[in-house]
Amino acid sequence: MSYVATVVVLVLHGVSAMLLIGAVTHQALAVWAPVHGVHEGWWSALRGVHAQRYATAVVVLFLATMALGAIDYVPFRIGAREQYLDVHVHWATGLFEIKEHTAALVLALLPAYWAVWRNVEAVRGRRSITTLLAFGAWWNFVVGHIVNNVRGL
Repeated sequence: MSYVATVVVLVLHGVSAMLLIGAVTHQALAVWAPVHGVHEGWWSALRGVHAQRYATAVVVLFLATMALGAIDYVPFRIGAREQYLDVHVHWATGLFEIKEHTAALVLALLPAYWAVWRNVEAVRGRRSITTLLAFGAWWNFVVGHIVNNVRGL
Protein backbone atom coordinates (compact mmCIF):
# COMPACT_ATOMS: atom_id res chain seq x y z
CA MET A 1 0.00 0.00 0.00
CA SER A 2 1.35 3.45 -0.89
CA TYR A 3 2.21 6.06 1.70
CA VAL A 4 -0.71 8.28 0.66
CA ALA A 5 -3.20 5.40 0.90
CA THR A 6 -1.82 4.49 4.33
CA VAL A 7 -2.26 8.06 5.56
CA VAL A 8 -5.80 8.28 4.13
CA VAL A 9 -6.79 5.03 5.87
CA LEU A 10 -5.16 6.27 9.10
CA VAL A 11 -7.14 9.52 8.96
CA LEU A 12 -10.38 7.61 8.27
CA HIS A 13 -9.51 5.31 11.18
CA GLY A 14 -9.09 8.35 13.42
CA VAL A 15 -12.34 9.98 12.26
CA SER A 16 -14.23 6.73 12.78
CA ALA A 17 -12.72 6.40 16.26
CA MET A 18 -13.73 9.97 17.09
CA LEU A 19 -17.32 9.28 16.02
CA LEU A 20 -17.30 6.09 18.09
CA ILE A 21 -16.05 8.03 21.13
CA GLY A 22 -18.87 10.53 20.74
CA ALA A 23 -21.58 7.89 20.36
CA VAL A 24 -20.48 5.62 23.19
CA THR A 25 -19.82 8.55 25.55
CA HIS A 26 -23.29 10.01 24.97
CA GLN A 27 -24.78 6.57 25.49
CA ALA A 28 -22.80 5.91 28.69
CA LEU A 29 -23.78 9.29 30.14
CA ALA A 30 -27.42 8.64 29.24
CA VAL A 31 -27.52 5.28 31.04
CA TRP A 32 -25.67 6.48 34.14
CA ALA A 33 -27.27 9.92 34.51
CA PRO A 34 -30.55 10.05 32.58
CA VAL A 35 -32.33 13.37 32.32
CA HIS A 36 -35.79 13.52 33.85
CA GLY A 37 -37.99 16.47 33.02
CA VAL A 38 -36.78 19.69 31.46
CA HIS A 39 -33.46 19.79 29.62
CA GLU A 40 -31.57 22.84 30.85
CA GLY A 41 -27.95 23.55 30.14
CA TRP A 42 -25.20 21.77 28.28
CA TRP A 43 -24.87 18.93 30.82
CA SER A 44 -28.50 17.95 30.40
CA ALA A 45 -28.18 18.18 26.63
CA LEU A 46 -25.04 15.99 26.69
CA ARG A 47 -26.72 13.15 28.58
CA GLY A 48 -30.29 13.76 27.39
CA VAL A 49 -30.11 11.47 24.36
CA HIS A 50 -32.16 8.42 23.44
CA ALA A 51 -29.48 5.92 24.40
CA GLN A 52 -31.02 2.91 22.67
CA ARG A 53 -30.71 4.62 19.29
CA TYR A 54 -26.93 4.70 19.69
CA ALA A 55 -26.52 0.90 19.94
CA THR A 56 -26.46 0.24 16.18
CA ALA A 57 -24.16 3.21 15.56
CA VAL A 58 -21.73 2.02 18.24
CA VAL A 59 -21.56 -1.51 16.77
CA VAL A 60 -21.12 -0.24 13.19
CA LEU A 61 -18.55 2.39 14.18
CA PHE A 62 -16.55 -0.08 16.28
CA LEU A 63 -16.45 -2.59 13.43
CA ALA A 64 -15.53 0.12 10.91
CA THR A 65 -12.80 1.51 13.17
CA MET A 66 -11.37 -1.94 13.74
CA ALA A 67 -11.49 -2.79 10.01
CA LEU A 68 -9.69 0.44 9.07
CA GLY A 69 -7.11 -0.23 11.78
CA ALA A 70 -6.60 -3.75 10.41
CA ILE A 71 -5.98 -2.35 6.92
CA ASP A 72 -3.30 -0.04 8.28
CA TYR A 73 -1.81 -2.68 10.59
CA VAL A 74 0.63 -4.26 8.12
CA PRO A 75 2.24 -0.96 7.02
CA PHE A 76 2.40 0.11 10.69
CA ARG A 77 3.88 -3.21 11.81
CA ILE A 78 6.58 -3.25 9.13
CA GLY A 79 7.29 0.47 9.00
CA ALA A 80 6.75 2.39 12.20
CA ARG A 81 6.73 -0.37 14.76
CA GLU A 82 9.53 -2.62 13.57
CA GLN A 83 11.86 0.13 12.38
CA TYR A 84 11.27 2.73 15.08
CA LEU A 85 9.11 1.79 18.07
CA ASP A 86 10.64 -1.62 18.82
CA VAL A 87 14.14 -0.16 18.54
CA HIS A 88 13.79 3.19 20.29
CA VAL A 89 10.52 3.44 22.25
CA HIS A 90 9.71 0.15 23.95
CA TRP A 91 6.99 1.61 26.16
CA ALA A 92 5.01 2.70 23.06
CA THR A 93 5.16 -0.85 21.74
CA GLY A 94 3.77 -2.09 25.05
CA LEU A 95 0.96 0.48 24.97
CA PHE A 96 0.08 -0.58 21.45
CA GLU A 97 -0.01 -4.24 22.52
CA ILE A 98 -2.49 -3.36 25.27
CA LYS A 99 -4.51 -1.37 22.70
CA GLU A 100 -4.72 -4.45 20.46
CA HIS A 101 -5.87 -6.65 23.33
CA THR A 102 -8.44 -4.08 24.45
CA ALA A 103 -9.87 -3.93 20.92
CA ALA A 104 -10.13 -7.74 20.83
CA LEU A 105 -11.92 -7.82 24.20
CA VAL A 106 -14.38 -5.13 23.13
CA LEU A 107 -15.00 -7.02 19.88
CA ALA A 108 -15.82 -10.11 21.96
CA LEU A 109 -18.26 -8.02 24.05
CA LEU A 110 -20.19 -6.66 21.04
CA PRO A 111 -22.72 -9.53 20.84
CA ALA A 112 -23.52 -9.16 24.55
CA TYR A 113 -23.71 -5.39 24.13
CA TRP A 114 -26.14 -5.83 21.24
CA ALA A 115 -28.24 -8.27 23.30
CA VAL A 116 -28.59 -6.01 26.35
CA TRP A 117 -29.63 -3.08 24.18
CA ARG A 118 -32.35 -5.28 22.65
CA ASN A 119 -33.68 -6.17 26.12
CA VAL A 120 -35.58 -3.25 27.67
CA GLU A 121 -35.31 -4.62 31.21
CA ALA A 122 -31.51 -5.09 31.23
CA VAL A 123 -30.66 -1.74 32.82
CA ARG A 124 -27.71 -3.01 34.90
CA GLY A 125 -26.37 -4.96 31.95
CA ARG A 126 -26.63 -1.87 29.75
CA ARG A 127 -24.75 0.20 32.27
CA SER A 128 -21.94 -2.26 32.83
CA ILE A 129 -21.31 -3.31 29.24
CA THR A 130 -21.67 0.24 27.86
CA THR A 131 -19.18 1.44 30.47
CA LEU A 132 -16.73 -1.27 29.43
CA LEU A 133 -17.14 -0.34 25.76
CA ALA A 134 -16.71 3.37 26.55
CA PHE A 135 -13.56 2.67 28.58
CA GLY A 136 -12.16 0.49 25.80
CA ALA A 137 -12.96 3.03 23.09
CA TRP A 138 -11.41 5.90 25.08
CA TRP A 139 -8.32 3.85 25.97
CA ASN A 140 -7.76 2.88 22.34
CA PHE A 141 -8.38 6.43 21.13
CA VAL A 142 -5.87 7.99 23.53
CA VAL A 143 -3.23 5.27 23.08
CA GLY A 144 -3.63 5.42 19.30
CA HIS A 145 -2.89 9.14 19.36
CA ILE A 146 0.09 8.72 21.67
CA VAL A 147 1.63 5.95 19.56
CA ASN A 148 0.91 7.84 16.33
CA ASN A 149 2.61 10.96 17.67
CA VAL A 150 5.42 9.32 19.69
CA ARG A 151 8.15 10.56 17.37
CA GLY A 152 7.13 14.11 18.17
CA LEU A 153 7.30 13.45 21.92
